[in-house]
Amino acid sequence: MQIVPRYYVQSTDDYTFLRADGEGGVDSTPLIVNATPFSTPEAAVDAVQDHCAGEAVVFRTYEVDRA
Repeated sequence: MQIVPRYYVQSTDDYTFLRADGEGGVDSTPLIVNATPFSTPEAAVDAVQDHCAGEAVVFRTYEVDRA
C-alpha cells in the first residue's frame, strides 16, 4: 500500500469535473467525488485540450493505492 498522486480536471467554463462515462467516453459531473482521476499529469493536460478546449485547471491530489 502506498500513496500515489492523482489528477482531476475541472472546467473553468462551467466548473464541472471530467469523468469516464462507462462507455469509453468522457462526460462531466458537478461533484469531484464523482469525477474520474487521471494517473499522470500528461493525461490530465491532454484531457484539458481534448474535452475542455484548453479552458480547465488540473488539481493534484494524493490517494492510497491498494494494489
